[in-house]
Amino acid sequence: MGRDPDYLAYLRRRLAAEPPPGSRTLAQLRQDHAADLAALPRPTVDLVKDITIDGPGGPLRARLYRPAATGPSACLVYFHGGGWVLGDVDSYDPVARALTVACGVALLSVDYRRPPEHPFPAPVDDGVAAVRWAAANTAAHGLDPGRLGVAGDSAGGQIAAATAWRLRGTGPRLALQLLVYPAVDLRDVPPDLPDPDGLRFPRSGVDRILKLYLRDTDRTVPEVSPLLAPDLTGMPPTIVATAEHDRLRPQAERYAARMADAGVDVTLLTGTGLDHGFLGWGSFARRPADAIARIGATVRAALTAT
Repeated sequence: MGRDPDYLAYLRRRLAAEPPPGSRTLAQLRQDHAADLAALPRPTVDLVKDITIDGPGGPLRARLYRPAATGPSACLVYFHGGGWVLGDVDSYDPVARALTVACGVALLSVDYRRPPEHPFPAPVDDGVAAVRWAAANTAAHGLDPGRLGVAGDSAGGQIAAATAWRLRGTGPRLALQLLVYPAVDLRDVPPDLPDPDGLRFPRSGVDRILKLYLRDTDRTVPEVSPLLAPDLTGMPPTIVATAEHDRLRPQAERYAARMADAGVDVTLLTGTGLDHGFLGWGSFARRPADAIARIGATVRAALTAT
């Protein structure tokens, strides 16, 4: 189906404001990406605190968002999107705030190391270290050790899923895995889906980015392509949120189906009429706002049950 009129109008304005085609350096791409996110509103959160956590390559920056609570809060260790090479804790502050407000749980946003300076497995190593740090420091930050999970969108979804895979059976035990339009099969760049509204999106350059991220790594191993894990038994309860017009949707749906077949408690939230990146667009159109609210309600229900 096509997009809602107000959401379609927003997307057309957004695409019209894109920089003209042409080669940009990685530094320019990072700057433009940060400027795009800086235009997003920043919802009020009761507590926002910058902290430093112990990482395998040295100290890692992180930012804790915690809503008002009368007792220890559930917490999601969050890995931002940005195609592995873009984004950081500062630029994704609006998205982290929106997720914290929607989900009603604490969020620990992690400044994982990025390629090309730090290729795979550095981001996943940082993800595992961040979860273990959070589990060891719950009391100091008002968090509930029994309700600790991971979350990520896009490239961050791959890091979150790979982190959950590595922690499976070794601890700490995860109460939830939230994956929003995740990349879970990095063997190749998936083809674009037919667009019902005739929109033309700029070339992503994902093939080049994957080479920067993975170099000569075998792309079929589970920590690269979680979809290809031989056995998903024992993965934590999972929420997968997709976007209808996103080329990553088919692989995310297959991942959710494989986990369900393995006996994992899975909820698939289909983002009807939406596109990749909608987590940042809830203030601009009703359709993404509704999807974010639905994600938040599902997370709250899952962690309350836990």
